[in-house]
Amino acid sequence: MSSGPPGENPPPPDSLPPPPQPYQPGVGQPTPYAPPGVVADAQYAMPAMVLGILSLCLLPLACFCGIGELIVIPLGIVAVVLGFMARNKIAASQGTLGGSGKALAAIITGGTGLGIAIILGVAILLFGLAFSSIVNSIPTPTPSL
Repeated sequence: MSSGPPGENPPPPDSLPPPPQPYQPGVGQPTPYAPPGVVADAQYAMPAMVLGILSLCLLPLACFCGIGELIVIPLGIVAVVLGFMARNKIAASQGTLGGSGKALAAIITGGTGLGIAIILGVAILLFGLAFSSIVNSIPTPTPSL
């Protein structure tokens, strides 16, 4: 059994592990993932979101004059394309790039602006054709002598 007198604890071994240290950022192995808020956005995420929001904000201009269609439709197309490009870069980066929400917002706002602008453009075109046929059907008065 034990060689010492009863009630006495054996001496502690010489090789005890060190006590656990609190986490210190930057110390130890680097991880491929940065903490939230530090991740850089993808290259086209912010411009795509801005263009998508602009396409929605300029949509009333398309309602009141047909020339607004020439602004809103290209902005919507560019916002959607840049949004998909940014989402693809973010997916390929495996967590090292952020901005996924901005790219998604660009796709949604650009697509919405584009869709509404196309519907308005078709409606304006059809209304213009119908109105012109009504105007052309009105008989022109002939001067009487």
